[in-house]
Amino acid sequence: MKVLALETSGNNCSVAILDEAKVIADFNCNTGTTHSQNLMPMLEQVQKFSELKLEDIDYFACSVGPGSFTGLRIGIASVKGMALSLKKKVIAVPSLVGLAYNVPYFDGIICSVLDARNDNVYAALFQYQDKPIMMGQYISDTLDSLIEVLKTTDRSILFVGDGAISYREKFLEHFGTRAYFMPYHLNFQTAVSIGKAALDKASIGEYDDYNTIAPLYLKKSQAERMLDLNANNSNF
Repeated sequence: MKVLALETSGNNCSVAILDEAKVIADFNCNTGTTHSQNLMPMLEQVQKFSELKLEDIDYFACSVGPGSFTGLRIGIASVKGMALSLKKKVIAVPSLVGLAYNVPYFDGIICSVLDARNDNVYAALFQYQDKPIMMGQYISDTLDSLIEVLKTTDRSILFVGDGAISYREKFLEHFGTRAYFMPYHLNFQTAVSIGKAALDKASIGEYDDYNTIAPLYLKKSQAERMLDLNANNSNF
């Protein structure tokens, strides 16, 4: 059961092919160039070095956010096109779920957290039961609000994501020895983790419709917020 996974929700553009637990190929690029420049060449290279064609792939998976609005659209459009042309199944994986799959195991709470700027975060909480299982709903709120939520547990907490880097000192201040952190390079979204999560979804027959797959936006884009602001101002 082979899956080709794309991760374009953050600065890292990532493409991977997995066959069950085996990673066949994994390409990452974080050079500051846009995903629109990197993704197609990376797709060509991953096929070349894996000696696989797109026709050999069983499922196509991608991150659906939260993350870069433009990056998400590029990744989702690519997966839609491949799945539609080859009549293959598509699997959507939220970025925060993919980050939890960066963690091999943790006996406590896994907190996937992305820095949404201005002391705001996107977050989700997980516990490990053979795989990361999400607890509750996605969180799109202030850093202080996330901290208050985490204070309701006395368990150890492992932080993963770029928010774990940005707010490490704040988490240590509030949780002390209960706060754990992943190595720096494992705090970023990767196609391998998206692929692992997708294979777990496929194993229980959980797929998505390539006609309706869409970005998971936990807040409006800057353009939409500006339109709302202008509309509100016009009412005064």
